[in-house]
Amino acid sequence: MTRARAFSPPANQPRSVPRRPGPTPDGDLAPAPELAEVLTGLSRQNSVYRRTIAVCDQLADTALKGVDPADLTHVFADLVGKRIVLMDPAFRVRTDAGGDEALPDLSWDRSDPSVDRLLHALQAQRRPLRVPSVPGSSLAQGCLVTPIVIGEDTLGYLLVLEEGEDAHPDDVDLLTATYAATLFALTLAHERTSTELGLRYLRTVVDALVSGHFLDAEDAREKARSLGLADSAGFRVCVLRRPGEGLLEAADDGVDSILTTLTRRLPEAMVTVRDFGVIAIVPEQVREPEGAAEADLSDSVQAWPRIWTDLGLDPHVTGGLSERLQRPELAPVGLSQAEQAVDLGLRLGRGGQLIDYHKLGIYRLLLRIGDIRQLWGFADEILGPLISYDAAHGGELVTTLSVYLRNQSSPKQTARALRVHANTIAYRARRIETITGLDLDHPDDRLLAQVAVTILESQISHDGS
Repeated sequence: MTRARAFSPPANQPRSVPRRPGPTPDGDLAPAPELAEVLTGLSRQNSVYRRTIAVCDQLADTALKGVDPADLTHVFADLVGKRIVLMDPAFRVRTDAGGDEALPDLSWDRSDPSVDRLLHALQAQRRPLRVPSVPGSSLAQGCLVTPIVIGEDTLGYLLVLEEGEDAHPDDVDLLTATYAATLFALTLAHERTSTELGLRYLRTVVDALVSGHFLDAEDAREKARSLGLADSAGFRVCVLRRPGEGLLEAADDGVDSILTTLTRRLPEAMVTVRDFGVIAIVPEQVREPEGAAEADLSDSVQAWPRIWTDLGLDPHVTGGLSERLQRPELAPVGLSQAEQAVDLGLRLGRGGQLIDYHKLGIYRLLLRIGDIRQLWGFADEILGPLISYDAAHGGELVTTLSVYLRNQSSPKQTARALRVHANTIAYRARRIETITGLDLDHPDDRLLAQVAVTILESQISHDGS
């Protein structure tokens, strides 16, 4: 058997001897380079760990105190010494903290391909992503983006911005942002729950007021105070409804759209939802939409049409507005007026508009008659022969009578409105009196004719369509 010989270097080559730790200037043994590198790495990791734990502990203590998301953002920025931005689920800036300069433009455009890819990646991976700056795009500043999620819901995004050319998120940023996102998720979820509970309570109070579910006037005032309505403040009741079937049955997203619009553009409105539509109690002294100065809404002729236009609701939504009410216990009256205004507006073909009960004039009296057939029967009794005459002869006597009454029985003004000669109006007036038996110079007969014409113009039929 041949024995394996041990390898020995040539005579002119020194033998390789492992390097042993040598003494340091203090007399201690210095570690080998490989060991020193390991120890340095462990020390660095330990430092990162200690910094991360310190930040997370302080952030958790702050979150447990029940602060709001804005306060938590400021605390996080102070702890890490960087600019922190909290974005909402639509990637709009909600609040920011830290940093010496003004917040850069972070209105990221989804049409920008780089932004669209980023948001898709965040939604798909649901974990922190380091985003480099992309000059010339809306990602002009690099950052660390961390989704704030609970279950399948994304409540927002947490951004750690890079400030300075050489600034890059490090491991501490990554770890703390991941942990912070969990705390932000809890804070935002609590805020959402509190908001939903608060809105549910307010809707319950609004519903109780407009339904008359209160013990007495003092109980109604207490409920109004809980809504933030001062004792001396007037208010109106507004009903928003789609034509046809009930609003909730038609489309829940329609209700959500109305509620979102009212919350954003008319935050003073206190709302509740019924199967037929949205009901809002609106204080008489409110801000006009989009941050305009306060307006005295005692003159609804001027203020409310502007407010309705500025709300920008779905054009299929019709609004009914009550008279100005001074006492909370009158809220049920306001609801009835607003509902009647919507009903009449839809009958008159004024869908998509705001119908002010105060401006309905004689219609308010007609609305008090519950049996529509009685109204139609009255109109037919007064003007039936005139309607038949127009139908048989292709005449315009009913239209002439309506314009004549609106112009205070003035032949000249009526002729100007209808673009005919005054003698023609005088002739038609005599024909109307002959056919109907009315004396248009007598106040009582003119009132009867005005009511009958109003019923006809409202297009009230036997089936209420």
